[in-house]
Amino acid sequence: KELVRYALSINPNTHSWLIIQADIYFATNQYSAALHYYLQAGAVCSDFFNKAVPPDVYTDQVIKRMIKCCSLLNCHTQVAILCQFLREIDYKTAFKSLQEQNSHDAMDSYYDYIWDVTILEYLTYLHHKRGETDKRQIAIKAIGQTELNASNPEEVLQLAAQRRKKKFLQAMAKLYF
Repeated sequence: KELVRYALSINPNTHSWLIIQADIYFATNQYSAALHYYLQAGAVCSDFFNKAVPPDVYTDQVIKRMIKCCSLLNCHTQVAILCQFLREIDYKTAFKSLQEQNSHDAMDSYYDYIWDVTILEYLTYLHHKRGETDKRQIAIKAIGQTELNASNPEEVLQLAAQRRKKKFLQAMAKLYF
């Protein structure tokens, strides 16, 4: 713990040390601090998320820890969005988190960060089932964005995903930095 703190005092922009610091906070149940360092690790190697975070920095293991942190902080919409970052989207976790009633994040304000239409369709269904007409309309509007159309070429869909990842990670950084 002290060694990592010392290493970061010498070179605060080394993503591997930042990930280790985040892992230490994660292991000691300090989830907000862990998210801070996971996000900082991504920010330092991506020009504050203006470039894609390298997959060797945001591995599935790191993303899963970020998901766990958000879940334990009752930020369930953030959980669902992070589930899209995994190599294979974790629909089970995403859907389960969206069903939670006690979310401490601004659920519908995050819909613009979702690029997976299946998750957006599930949100529409969920809001309809709950009688939440306004939130359902927001989800429908998000689904209707032309860049998410399944008929688009793969590069258009990838660009839409990259843009949403960037904006989401920047928004998360504002929350946890």
